[in-house]
Amino acid sequence: MPGRYYFWALILTFSSCASLLHRENDFEHGLRLYREKQYTEAVDYFESYHRQHPDYDSTLYYLFNCYKHLSKHQEQISVLEKLAGRDIKDENVYLNLVYYYRKYEMYENLYTLLLNCPSQIKDALDKNLTLTRGFFAELICGATAKNAQTDAMTYCISRDYMPLFPDGQMYYDDTLSFAHLIVLTDRLVDPDYPRHFFPMKNIPTKSYLYLPYMRLVDSGILKFEPYLIPDELAPVTSAVGAIAQLVKRGRFD
Repeated sequence: MPGRYYFWALILTFSSCASLLHRENDFEHGLRLYREKQYTEAVDYFESYHRQHPDYDSTLYYLFNCYKHLSKHQEQISVLEKLAGRDIKDENVYLNLVYYYRKYEMYENLYTLLLNCPSQIKDALDKNLTLTRGFFAELICGATAKNAQTDAMTYCISRDYMPLFPDGQMYYDDTLSFAHLIVLTDRLVDPDYPRHFFPMKNIPTKSYLYLPYMRLVDSGILKFEPYLIPDELAPVTSAVGAIAQLVKRGRFD
């Protein structure tokens, strides 16, 4: 019986020693400080751990949240860009980047991000982002005017990339349907007669949209969608793709 008690005493002793010998690594130390809301101190440990283990994504997420609490916007963007550079399949990374790029008028970054984002992410972006006239102008500005000294809409109107309404208003927040996107992109191409015509379910041949849409499809500006509904909201990635094709054709030179 005494031997049995001696055995368990040894187990307890070794267990206590093991816990005493455990030393927090930098991530664990940063996590403890993060939970205590000591974000400035936590950043130092998370950054240290990231340098030692650059492939550990969780560190970047905690760094992002620390910078968010500390209102360090450029640092937040830098962390998100590192995550996006790994082609991470987290739609929130890209949605946050879109938000910051638009907020701080980083339109070249915005256009490049949306043009090159993974295909798995594009559906999520189209679901969560709304294409407006202002957003469309920002995309054009990002593809063409990297150092524009004025706001995106004013720049696009001054270069005749977008029309000004007869009442002189820009209507920055107006949402764009497929019909609007067809009209806006068609005015940026030569009025060539399409070589091919295709039947469509929701756009009759006599519609004002049919000929422009066939022209855009024929020139590769827009993809052919036989069941396209003109009044549905146009996806942001469709606008990005159209602008990319226009850039290739030198329309914005």
